[in-house]
Amino acid sequence: MKSKHSFAAALLMLSVAVISTANVQGETTPRAVSRSQVVELPSSAGSGDGKEVTVLLDESYLKLATIALRHGTLLPAHSAPVPTTVHVLEGKGVIHVGGQPVPVSRGTVVSLAAGEEHDVVPETGGNMLLLVHYLRGARGNTSPPPPGHKH
Repeated sequence: MKSKHSFAAALLMLSVAVISTANVQGETTPRAVSRSQVVELPSSAGSGDGKEVTVLLDESYLKLATIALRHGTLLPAHSAPVPTTVHVLEGKGVIHVGGQPVPVSRGTVVSLAAGEEHDVVPETGGNMLLLVHYLRGARGNTSPPPPGHKH
């Protein structure tokens, strides 16, 4: 069984490869990524209160962040200006996408279009750890999210 770090590195490299080679009809290809980076993921939501957001990578083409939701703390409805994926690393609950509930648990990945409203509701009293990919270079969009965009 490969370690979580190997999985994270492979997932990051796959994301970078997809972004750097994406070319949708009539749109320009985002600039090629000139360097690789290894990102260490936490192994659990850890201890503490409420919500904790940790930015792991913040580049023009991709932002990676973990969101720890502890003791059933929910992530209220919001949207991101770029396509996003939410990967559940720990816990279970429901992600509401466009008002529809999507049951999620460890290993589930939810893909969201730019501007798609969503929230995250962990199981009652439970912890969740999410890995969020903000795909800034997708579909020719190389601009970073506007100032103040936070989870």
